[in-house]
Amino acid sequence: MKRIVILLVIFISGAVVFPFLDALVISTISPVWKAENVIIRSLRKGVALFDSKKSLVEENIALKEKLSSLETEILFLSMGRVQENTLLELVGRKARSDTVIATVLTRPPQTPYDVLIIDAGSNESLTVGSEVSLPEGPILGVISEVFPKSAKVRLFSASGEETNAVLERNNVPVTLVGTGGGNFRMTLPREIAIEKGDRILSPNIASRPLATVGEISVRPTDAFQEVLAKSPTNIFSLRFVFITP
Repeated sequence: MKRIVILLVIFISGAVVFPFLDALVISTISPVWKAENVIIRSLRKGVALFDSKKSLVEENIALKEKLSSLETEILFLSMGRVQENTLLELVGRKARSDTVIATVLTRPPQTPYDVLIIDAGSNESLTVGSEVSLPEGPILGVISEVFPKSAKVRLFSASGEETNAVLERNNVPVTLVGTGGGNFRMTLPREIAIEKGDRILSPNIASRPLATVGEISVRPTDAFQEVLAKSPTNIFSLRFVFITP
């Protein structure tokens, strides 16, 4: 009988005390849960903001790359339009009655000794000795061999090639000696004034550019000055040339 009474007391006590404890525990832990929810929501917002900023940065980079690509495309299109206009003016290869335009098929370093191979030949009335120049005017060399549909051009800058010229600064006659790779050298008396960047022209009445003065070397005891010069164009990237038959 006592055992039954004890069990009833325990049961009644549990029924009364446990709900009270649950309420106490819940009221104690609730602020923690609320704080946790706030933190979680803040973290989610932070992650969303980070993802948004990251997305904006990536989009900005993509737009800049697209803009750069479009600018490059516009540049090439404009260059192509200029080239197209030039070629349209040269219908049938003829720029003028005495000029032929040709595409450079091979150039240094594919060909040795400052030699070009062009896609015009005897079919376009080219002959050995025909003058080869840039569309802008500077002279580059002469035709050395001719075939029906192609020709070989020997540049003035070929090693050992000697070309008569005039120093523009003071109209002094000079002799350019090719050293290869679009370069020249010449020797002048030390009293002749010359500076880096001076132009060297052809000796004829047209006075067309042949080279530009580069380095100048002279010692106090020397009677002469050694002058290095370079072609007015990059011979390694030539695409078109003019030929006067």
